[in-house]
Amino acid sequence: MRTTFSKADLIAASLGALTQVADLVTPLTADQWQSQTPCPGWRVCDVVAHLADFESFLSGNPRATDEPDWNTLPHAVTETNKFIELGVYARRGNSPSELITELRELIELRRTILQSDTGDLTSQVRGPFGAPITLERALTMRSFDTWVHEQDIRDAIDQTGGWSGLSFEVTLSVLVSALPVVWGKNSRPPVGAVLNLVISDLAGEVFISLDDDGRARFVDGAEPTVRLSISASDLVHRMCGRVAPDDPGFLERIEVSGPDDLVKRLLNGMVVTP
Repeated sequence: MRTTFSKADLIAASLGALTQVADLVTPLTADQWQSQTPCPGWRVCDVVAHLADFESFLSGNPRATDEPDWNTLPHAVTETNKFIELGVYARRGNSPSELITELRELIELRRTILQSDTGDLTSQVRGPFGAPITLERALTMRSFDTWVHEQDIRDAIDQTGGWSGLSFEVTLSVLVSALPVVWGKNSRPPVGAVLNLVISDLAGEVFISLDDDGRARFVDGAEPTVRLSISASDLVHRMCGRVAPDDPGFLERIEVSGPDDLVKRLLNGMVVTP
């Protein structure tokens, strides 16, 4: 599994993910645009609006500030949820053609901005929530967010794809890098406990151990306390909160062994997205 990416890689992954979404939604029917996605509260059109909103803000444009009646949007619970929802709400009356046009124009604007940027991956840029972050983090998280939302759209319209290429590799690296937090903080294992996670359809695996200092770290190999064999698709869907930990289909597809209470905490604690 790839873990390092150059500036050129991350630019290509970010812009490529956006282009894949634009190409995916362009031929959709009116009914498909209204299809509910696995992302709580969002239809396909809302996902596209969200992507346009963040790319617009990263390009230097102001964000919408008008607030909806939050009682009508029960999925927007946290302040982060509400911040994200503002840009979607502002575009809720836009037609599919308007959303596609905006997204494609923003792709070209972002391409111009990124290709003219002479800084390295450590340079500070505007983050999607306003605070400055490194260019590496900005590009990584935009590629990750866009690719995951592409899968939301694909799930909604029952059209599989996208499980290869730079954007997918970046997404997988983000999720794998979050596993020490999932194991050490969210799962609350005893000191010395080891998680062996196997991505079954990619022939990849990692071992993570909780050290004496209370932090979980990748290790080269050890006797596992819990072993989880899971497909890339189920890993993405669970860690992004698109499938419940007790979903019968999900539980049938994975293979997991270890103490029941620790396995339950692991499966419950795998979500890493807002």
